[in-house]
Amino acid sequence: MIIKAINRTRIKDIAQKANVSIGTVDRVIHNRGEVSKATRDKILTIIDEMEYQPNLLASTLASKKTFSFALLMPEPISSESYWNKPLIGVRKAFEEIHQYGVNISTHLFKQSDPKTFNTETKLILENNPEGVVLAPFFLRESKEFIEELMKRNIPYVFIDSNLNECCKLSFIGQNSFQSGTLAAKLLDYSVPAEASILILHFAKQLDNMNHLVQREKGFYEYFSKNRPESKRKLITREIADPTSEESQNVIKTLLQTNPEILGIFVTNSQVYYLANILEELNLTNIRVIGHDLINENISFLKKGIVDFLICQRPEEQGYNAIITLFEHLILKKEVKSENYTSIDIITKENVDYYK
Repeated sequence: MIIKAINRTRIKDIAQKANVSIGTVDRVIHNRGEVSKATRDKILTIIDEMEYQPNLLASTLASKKTFSFALLMPEPISSESYWNKPLIGVRKAFEEIHQYGVNISTHLFKQSDPKTFNTETKLILENNPEGVVLAPFFLRESKEFIEELMKRNIPYVFIDSNLNECCKLSFIGQNSFQSGTLAAKLLDYSVPAEASILILHFAKQLDNMNHLVQREKGFYEYFSKNRPESKRKLITREIADPTSEESQNVIKTLLQTNPEILGIFVTNSQVYYLANILEELNLTNIRVIGHDLINENISFLKKGIVDFLICQRPEEQGYNAIITLFEHLILKKEVKSENYTSIDIITKENVDYYK
């Protein structure tokens, strides 16, 4: 890696090279006042050549302006759960930019209750922040919130799940459709051609959870496009509460009465609930794919009960989402509207080397 020295170019240096006053350079940099096009172009060229960067921290401190960001995402169910990881990234970003007058308010909602999502959005709107980072977990409620953000001209960044039809500033996360396609390909290659495959959703109101829906669509489209002649049976089941004894019995019955199921795709990070059942039933011949590198999943991956975990670097999502708002609102930079994180395949052989 090449480390560049800090650029010490001053406005005075630019003015001398352009043979104009410091005031003229200042007007060009801040786009105010009258400057001829020829002079402006000359100064901008010199700024580019000298790689001038304004002292943003000094100007921010001088203005005493503060910037309020709001973060809206699911409440982590434990310190090791998936949704704790984006928070780690957010905290890292905050440590880097808080000196520029940035404040971040965190709003958490329950994954099982859309009403808590609405409660937190009302609090956010009452505070009227300069920018919002949100996981559009519930489709309908997210669209209502976004409509209000649009009315107020508040830019917003999506993490984890994307709503393509919305005018977001940026999306940072995995391509859920491609993630589902990858899972289908892995199972297609690793289970017999005549075997059935189960797509398992651990979620309430599946139609309201866009990222899970997209993963399922990607899974089915893989077979419709690449294996149109396949007689493989695909089965989809929704389980609202995998912790309940009733739900677990449903899964056990499904597996025991359908021995032709030799592949299972769990569309979220809760694949460990299925793994517990497989371990209890001593079913060792079923290929299993889940999402996300949390401790419970890692344990079953190392045991060989879960074969693959598809990971999406959630810490980076939280970090990059906050930095994107910072660059847009404070640095006035253009930012990319789509920022896809990697789709990583983790196995027991490489999990200890994955960072």
